[in-house]
Amino acid sequence: MRTPVEVLVPVAMSRTQVHPLATRLTHLQGARIGWLDNMKANAGDLLRQVAAILREAGHSFDTVLLAKNATAAAPAEVMAHLKTCDAVILAIAD
Repeated sequence: MRTPVEVLVPVAMSRTQVHPLATRLTHLQGARIGWLDNMKANAGDLLRQVAAILREAGHSFDTVLLAKNATAAAPAEVMAHLKTCDAVILAIAD
């Protein structure tokens, strides 16, 4: 007597949501820019250097500097602050 074999497919149905890309800013003058540091080595330095380069190029913008642990989703309060920004730059660095 043969024992039936149960075949399991280890691929789950995709549950991703499609979101449209954000509208690009036409300029940075007066924009509120969120700078999100994921707290990995050099991420904060990278953000500061990019901001300095943009300012040296004559761009003027408000800065919102936030941080989150790289291994976890951003907390609700961080996301709430980011939603007040015109654009967000995330540094992912080691």
